[in-house]
Amino acid sequence: MILLFIIFSLILYCYSIISFSKGWDNNLKEESYIFHTTVSVVVAVRNEESNIINLLDDLSSQEFPQELYNIIIVDDHSDDNTLYLIKTYQKKNSNLIVEQMPTNKCGKKNAINHGISFSSAEIILSTDADCRINSAWITAMVSNFADKNIKLVSGPVTFFKNKSIFHQLQCLEFLSLIGSGAGAIGINKPIFCNGANMAYKREAYLEVGSFLDTSIASGDDVFLLHSIKKRYPLSIIFQADYRAIVFTHSFSSLKDFINQRKRWAAKTTSFKDLYSIYISIIVFLVNVLSILLLMISFYNLNLIYIFIMFFLVKSIVDFYLLRKVVSFFKRKDLLKWIFPFQIIYSSYIIFISIISQFKTFKWKKRKYSR
Repeated sequence: MILLFIIFSLILYCYSIISFSKGWDNNLKEESYIFHTTVSVVVAVRNEESNIINLLDDLSSQEFPQELYNIIIVDDHSDDNTLYLIKTYQKKNSNLIVEQMPTNKCGKKNAINHGISFSSAEIILSTDADCRINSAWITAMVSNFADKNIKLVSGPVTFFKNKSIFHQLQCLEFLSLIGSGAGAIGINKPIFCNGANMAYKREAYLEVGSFLDTSIASGDDVFLLHSIKKRYPLSIIFQADYRAIVFTHSFSSLKDFINQRKRWAAKTTSFKDLYSIYISIIVFLVNVLSILLLMISFYNLNLIYIFIMFFLVKSIVDFYLLRKVVSFFKRKDLLKWIFPFQIIYSSYIIFISIISQFKTFKWKKRKYSR
């Protein structure tokens, strides 16, 4: 009976990952168009003095018609030189709007909402202050809105290259999330996206405000996606265009990495989308089984063959998806880490899932509790 449960769980996992792989292929078949409409790039910032000028330079040098877009930066009570730098930059860019959060509000969701209130554009584009983009980013991300049925476009995000092993493992884990999210969109079952690169119709945002539950620190991206998915089925697309890639930084410290993943994982218990809940359970269950089978194998060598088969099947299916994803991002150098990464990843998933339910975390010098 236990063996059947293990096999059934693995089958469900494999079916999901293979489906995501086919969804990834579907995304690559989507055509890009030249489409011009009004756009507001809304960025929430807090204590980003070391990053904000680079982003503003990137946003100011877009090939998209200057008269059709503006940049709205919302400062979330920074206590460094971020606001000063933005206001100084504003003097040379008339398309830049700078707003400060009211004293009685804080947090990224409130900041995004505040920024959008100053926009009259058809499309809202969002990214983060520590990101870099190329000059065709707006053009690429907006192009799919030529289809009037599209309400939200999820974009590709990756890390800057770094030779450290810690970076490469982070990048592989991150691209597995990006690939799974994109693949799910490709089969019309969106589960998550990344707020560092997403675009959506302003009217759709105003219609679905439920994701702005500020009691949940994270999730400005995924809860919006779930709300739009519920209101407008088949209206979400992934932009698999290399020009649309947003680059961000991996963490140099394990503590910072874990803190971010705790924040991300904490929001999963607030999911209302059934397919997202299902995928979360299956992924967690299969990784728990991986570790349990490994541990039991030390006490009963007869079970080592079950563990090896389980491990190999899961690894091969993961490789099937990740090979496509890392190829798109031109990071085939990461493939060598896929099999060694499996056991580390299973332990990591269990650890993060547990501590995210009981621990507080810090974000931008603020402490949040689950």
